Amino acid sequence: MLTPGHKQTFRVRSTDANGFVVGEVKNAKWESFIPPTAKVKSSMDATFNEAGELVAAPEAKLSAGAFKATGEGGIFGTIRGRVLQGLPINMTFNEVDLHEEQPTEHIKFSYPPLPWIGARFKFDVRELNGEKVFAKTFDRILFQRATTFIAPSNLSNYTLQADVLTDGSARVKSDIGLINQRYSIVLRGNAGQLEVSSNLERLKEVVPYKIIANKWYTLKTRVDSNADGSGVVKAKAWEKGQPEPEAWSIEVPVSMVHKQGAPGIFSFTPLNQKRAYLDNISVISNK
Repeated sequence: MLTPGHKQTFRVRSTDANGFVVGEVKNAKWESFIPPTAKVKSSMDATFNEAGELVAAPEAKLSAGAFKATGEGGIFGTIRGRVLQGLPINMTFNEVDLHEEQPTEHIKFSYPPLPWIGARFKFDVRELNGEKVFAKTFDRILFQRATTFIAPSNLSNYTLQADVLTDGSARVKSDIGLINQRYSIVLRGNAGQLEVSSNLERLKEVVPYKIIANKWYTLKTRVDSNADGSGVVKAKAWEKGQPEPEAWSIEVPVSMVHKQGAPGIFSFTPLNQKRAYLDNISVISNK
């Protein structure tokens, strides 16, 4: 995994038929590689230099793909890689080309960015009331509870924000939320709560928050850590377009706080009845 402007070195070794290492491979030849059977034909926006380092240029784009290393005698091996964005991140989805055909709903959509972990088949980009948004899919009931990560796992000290909406009625809604440094911050639609959790049997705190179906809200969260290892998980939600409240809706003290973790997205659409949406995803470093 690389972010723009960074590089990675590799150690190449050969193995025998049983998988035991038998030697070092010097001067391996690297090349971009797309498996012949791959359903998604894509390449990582990075190149190998003369020193055998995989380099993502400062302008490298979100991408994922494979490379093939070939040694003497034709022996070869492959690696997979991806380029993820560093901070700041701002995703509006307005420029996404909706070129795929949804066979059951008969609408145009686009798959999520390929390097986002766990996103494909759980979320897609589609139109809602004339705007392109990030939507929870209904293709597979197995994915009614879905999590995806959109940036590197070594990030810390950032604020994550997004506009969120759940389809439904007064009685039936879905859950939609964000993940900040391994903490889930979720608007529970049916429960009418804003929840902060991490391993539910160890940490779960809620405050009442009534969510109206088909109305956009802005959800914002950050994790503050202290020198002694403790910290506070903070979150607030408000109606989109209204002034941001000064106070946090919930603040959860943690004796030993997670100091790193990838920003992510969570949604639970019970029995895939009511869809959930996100837009205007932002991740910025805390000041």
